[in-house]
Amino acid sequence: MKKKLTDNLGLKILAVLCSILLWLIVMNIDDPVKSYIFRNVEVEILNQQAVTDEGKVFEVLDGTNMVDVTVSAKRSTLNTIGRDNIIVTADMSELTFMNTVRIKVSTDKYNGKLEDIEVSEENLRVNVENLKRVQMVVETVISGEPGDGYMVNGVSTEQNLVRLSGAESVISNVAKAVLEVSVEGITTGIQADYPVKLYDAQGAEVDSRNISKSISNIGVKVNVLQQKQVGLMFETTGTPAEGYAQTGEITSTPETILIAGSGTAFGNLSTIEFPAELLDITGASGDVVTLVDVREYLPEGTILADSTFNGRVSVTVAVEEEENARIEVNTEDISIRNLPDGKTGEISAETEVIGVDVTGLAQYMNNIEGTTATGYVDIEALLEQEGTEELADGTYHVPVVLNLPEGVRTKGELIVTLTVQEDTGTAEE
Repeated sequence: MKKKLTDNLGLKILAVLCSILLWLIVMNIDDPVKSYIFRNVEVEILNQQAVTDEGKVFEVLDGTNMVDVTVSAKRSTLNTIGRDNIIVTADMSELTFMNTVRIKVSTDKYNGKLEDIEVSEENLRVNVENLKRVQMVVETVISGEPGDGYMVNGVSTEQNLVRLSGAESVISNVAKAVLEVSVEGITTGIQADYPVKLYDAQGAEVDSRNISKSISNIGVKVNVLQQKQVGLMFETTGTPAEGYAQTGEITSTPETILIAGSGTAFGNLSTIEFPAELLDITGASGDVVTLVDVREYLPEGTILADSTFNGRVSVTVAVEEEENARIEVNTEDISIRNLPDGKTGEISAETEVIGVDVTGLAQYMNNIEGTTATGYVDIEALLEQEGTEELADGTYHVPVVLNLPEGVRTKGELIVTLTVQEDTGTAEE
């Protein structure tokens, strides 16, 4: 038996080796070793506090935190490994004096079955600087123009401070923090969040990816009002000096103003009226010029819309010297109004033709010299003057109301004699 086992021993060993070799060949043909490259795998940075606890910050250089990982393994193993199974780390506690950290790579499954695993970068390269913190006021910059006939009336923000922290060289380069708000073409208000942008002293935007901000977006409210050009209406109080009169012409510079507001009341507004007390022409013997601050008299809810206008309007009231003339009145051209039934009246004067002095501005006095006028006496005015309700027979001295052209008046009263008596003709009937 022993002899049989040892017979042809070399051939038997060779047969076993050939069997093993054949098995390996078959297995390699059926499940070969393959390689796969996982591209742009992010390096997980561990123990960052090893740097930050020393009051420093770091910045990854040259994109070395994104690497390609090549995994080699049998096809059956490789097919079960995905991107999520790749673990790439760099431990900041192992930072070298050359500011590099060795990158380590592995998988979370079948790590012992891998033929090989390689990473495209051996080291994470970083720049280490002192940490700097600052607090800045956030400016709001408005750009563009609202829709035609509208204006921006105030901009408010939820807050206007931002705290920044980062590498000293980066933070020192920041000159201002800005909220950029465009109002181009708007006709209604805006309420929205806007990002905080950082700029250097030359006006170039600073890359803030490595800057920590206490707040990234801030709420902004923009109020918008409608604009309107409105007229100015003035009145006067008082009487000019004797022999002078107001022409009725009141001018202002400017004649209209641009205001802004909202609502139905504003939409219907066309003129602003000013109190007469502003323009007192008492005793004036020439034009009266007054400076009026219209801001004090703007309707509620409106503002001046022209930023170049200080609100002061120069108002001129034209006052001119009057001219005098003499006209004539025939007593027969003086009528009696409101004479009670059953009464008759007769008007008389020292002369049948009465000369009357009149006065007025030149614009009204053209060709009035020497003309005749008509007039009337009013019984109701006489009764009021006498303090009675019944007109007794008798003689009365009454003023005449002359029918004069516009702007012309008598210099004194024209008094005539009115004789009232019972109408006997009516009584006999």
